[in-house]
Amino acid sequence: MKSTHHILVTRPLTKEQVQFAEELNLSVTVEPAIEIRYREVWDELNTLFKKHQNVLFAFTSQSGVEAFRRFIETSGNLSSLNGQHAYAVGEKTAEALVRIGFVPIVPDQHDGTGLAKKIRDDFSVNPDSVNPTVLHFCGDKRRDEFRQFLEGSGIEVRDVVVYKTILKSMNLDLSGIEAVLFYSPSAVHAFRNSGGFRAGSLPELFAIGPTTGQELSIESGKHVHISPEANTKTFLSYVSQILAERLDD
Repeated sequence: MKSTHHILVTRPLTKEQVQFAEELNLSVTVEPAIEIRYREVWDELNTLFKKHQNVLFAFTSQSGVEAFRRFIETSGNLSSLNGQHAYAVGEKTAEALVRIGFVPIVPDQHDGTGLAKKIRDDFSVNPDSVNPTVLHFCGDKRRDEFRQFLEGSGIEVRDVVVYKTILKSMNLDLSGIEAVLFYSPSAVHAFRNSGGFRAGSLPELFAIGPTTGQELSIESGKHVHISPEANTKTFLSYVSQILAERLDD
């Protein structure tokens, strides 16, 4: 009989995801690290669309897509966006874009820098054309790599803050926990603020992608396992594999 591994996940999982974890012999404890609060007043975004007729949409999180969906519902006049291309980081962000009518373009490198490189490379194919303004729908705790890379490439970009990330005070009990899973740099910060990195011997640390992994490595000083793909099913499978291999050593 295979051993059950106890893991702490720093964001809510769906029932299906928890069931999948159980099939992988993972016992899940969920302790959310962050809370997302979406913008409710959209006057600034309406003004932005009037000012910039030639725009390109970029999303580096599912929360950015969800905020934009709420804007569409509120404004009710963006049917022309159906079928339009938008740039996205990660499979789940792309799937969220499909649900609101966009055709996503996803880079091979699953982070903000990879997205910026993809946009730059696509722009370079038609150097004589008038480049659109890139509208980056993001949160208040966004990282700067995406904007800085595009500006350094001579491409105009606007960070459009459509949600706030609230760091929660986490109730951390790591006794018996073999792995902690992080989905964002903000989750790493909430874990730090809640004393997680002062708990003595830390469990194995896992990150959904390289940006989160980098932040986690800096804060913990430990090796960080990074999921091969930025989706929960692959993430959980990877965690199960690493923990099983560690048990065999």
